[in-house]
Amino acid sequence: WSIKIKMSGFLRYKKILDLFSEERSSWTVLEISKALETPSSTIYRIIREMVLAEFLESAAGSYFRLGPAFIKFNRIINFSDPLVRAGQPFLKKLADENPITSVNVLARLYGNKVMCVADYKSPSFKKNTSYQRGKLMPLIYGATSRAIIMQITNRKLQDLIDLENFKSDEDKNNFLKDLKNDRKKGYCFTEGQVDKGLIGFAVSISNKKLGIEASLSSIFDLDEFLLEHEPIIYANLTSYGLLVEKYINEIFEDIQKYHHETNSIR
Repeated sequence: WSIKIKMSGFLRYKKILDLFSEERSSWTVLEISKALETPSSTIYRIIREMVLAEFLESAAGSYFRLGPAFIKFNRIINFSDPLVRAGQPFLKKLADENPITSVNVLARLYGNKVMCVADYKSPSFKKNTSYQRGKLMPLIYGATSRAIIMQITNRKLQDLIDLENFKSDEDKNNFLKDLKNDRKKGYCFTEGQVDKGLIGFAVSISNKKLGIEASLSSIFDLDEFLLEHEPIIYANLTSYGLLVEKYINEIFEDIQKYHHETNSIR
């Protein structure tokens, strides 16, 4: 694919980094030059800067791959991100208390997509889910994503909806109707929207002060699920969702206290 861009500022780094994926983990200068329709001399200079900053590193031959800087920043996020700090410790506990084996996911809004930021899979859960840490997922499919968008309203919701490719106005109206019903229930439930044979339950998690729009979800094998499991699942998600929000707020207060003390010293 090809995108013509003006290589300036941080954008020049991002456009190159966006080329890397699970399917394509290494690129040459010439390949990047062709993909971005930018002179190879320009790409070479940028690649050299990115290698020095450890965002890229040399691979076999003339190829480059993502560098160790991302491992360092990943560690920092794990220890500093309010949502991850508050929610990750509860994922195993949620799995242990669910009536059947599950995958439990903490996800957040990322542009017009949803990103899993932490997850825990019960050891005996046999199937794979598409919601995996760091992977971008669609906004309108799956309970994990819908519990995020159901807390968004007004112009921001409209802007996000406008970016989605609904097959028809009827599909769009049905989605908004379902979203309204989800808000009334207080949780989302979907079956097979993302992965065949799997079902998901999710509740919203938010903190307006920190700009967090997220969700906590449990994903189950449809073959193991019974209707009597639903109230237990909902109760578990609601309880742990409230705990996550509580700890996010405590983290926010700690951050505010730290900044206040730092400014006082200055």
